Amino acid sequence: MQGRDIILGILERNNRTGYEINDILKNQLSYFYDGTYGMIYPTLRKLEKEGKIKKEKIVQNDKPNKNVYSITDMGIEEFKEYLDSSIQDDSYKSDFLMRLFFGNSLSNQEIIRAIKQEIQRKNEKIDQLTVNYKKWKKNGMSKTQEITVKYGIAQYTAIVQMLTKELDTLRRNEMDD
Repeated sequence: MQGRDIILGILERNNRTGYEINDILKNQLSYFYDGTYGMIYPTLRKLEKEGKIKKEKIVQNDKPNKNVYSITDMGIEEFKEYLDSSIQDDSYKSDFLMRLFFGNSLSNQEIIRAIKQEIQRKNEKIDQLTVNYKKWKKNGMSKTQEITVKYGIAQYTAIVQMLTKELDTLRRNEMDD
């Protein structure tokens, strides 16, 4: 999955400005795609140059002009090819897990603190996804979009449950020492 695939998918649903694309990346896709603001405009320029999208400049009187991007038939074709291609393995980066993996020199208290912080971060993600889910559902979501949100909530919930069990084990071991 590349940034161009994501942008084509966003534009396949509706015409958007770069700002709106960034908003969707940050608020709707961030729990399963790590897109950056700096990726958007170079990708839009490249897709426009390739004829996959087109740009319409909207003149605004009291504000700066804005560019609205729409997908072309060539862009739709490329996006459909992406959807039909083999699904790649997920890539996953976790600063928490990396620190835990190399945390042999940490005290039990430091490990407990790190796990508690991670549980709190994941609970915040669950809360945010739940709030967003209710809002997005009111505004209309496809069944597949609904599945992705439920997947994210379930994934974070499973992580919290597992870390809570490990936290209890660490606390019991601490009392036994």
